[in-house]
Amino acid sequence: MTAPQKPQDDLEVLLDAFLAELMTMSDQQIFDGEDAAAVQAKGLAMLSSAKQAAAKRRLASAKAGVAMARADTRFNADKPVTGAQAKAYLRTLGDAANAGKYTLAARQLVDMSDEDALAIYRKLLRLGAKPAVTDD
Repeated sequence: MTAPQKPQDDLEVLLDAFLAELMTMSDQQIFDGEDAAAVQAKGLAMLSSAKQAAAKRRLASAKAGVAMARADTRFNADKPVTGAQAKAYLRTLGDAANAGKYTLAARQLVDMSDEDALAIYRKLLRLGAKPAVTDD
């Protein structure tokens, strides 16, 4: 009796065939008449531009994060929120917060300190919640 054969993945077979073909090719066939130094320079240029594009994306992401942090700080500086206002805001979130995007810890707002209420309020702002409307 013969052992059952493992089914072959078509893509794996294709890649193995390409690798075998590359291994048997000469340098002249691989470079297809191009100069090795020119191919290397072209590859290094492509790598450099890819690195620059990645750095630009990282910088844009970092700038967006800093802008969000500054907006949170600016909001708190421009319109300060008291502990009572933060508790009132948290109370208005009620069941909608627990059923939706934001989940609040199950504890009494009455027993919560003003500092804790303000900390939770600021965290919700950082998560994208709309700020409470304060009366000036």
